[in-house]
Amino acid sequence: MKLYFAYGSNMDTTQMNRRCPENRIIGKAILPGYRWIITRRGYASVIPSQEDAVEGVLFEISETDEAHLDRYEGVGSGCYVKKMVRILHNGEIVHAMIYIDPVDEEGHPIEEYIRRINDAVHDAGLSEAYVKRYIRRFIPEQGGR
Repeated sequence: MKLYFAYGSNMDTTQMNRRCPENRIIGKAILPGYRWIITRRGYASVIPSQEDAVEGVLFEISETDEAHLDRYEGVGSGCYVKKMVRILHNGEIVHAMIYIDPVDEEGHPIEEYIRRINDAVHDAGLSEAYVKRYIRRFIPEQGGR
């Protein structure tokens, strides 16, 4: 089993359960030294930024789950790359995998992605201050769950 830190649409438990049926939610966590963005491709990513941190959800996933995520995230086609990073969970540092878009230019979200991010934010229970400062810069609030 491997730790995986979700900061985008994979924070949505319905989506994660569909993509990774063997997952286990560990809980909310923080990725220090990065900032959340929407890239010019229209999806979430993180970029290095010493003064920022990314809120998200830490999962435990199986090898099969990881292979499924690799396909969904487009690792084979270069849409995202995997990286092991240090995550803060319950006051302790753990190592977890994340997916990062190699394109780090900011852009606008793809229309269908707006709902998915809003559902994920709702499921994850991210702090209101974090959502307002980082996510609402790119993703308008919508109704939903």
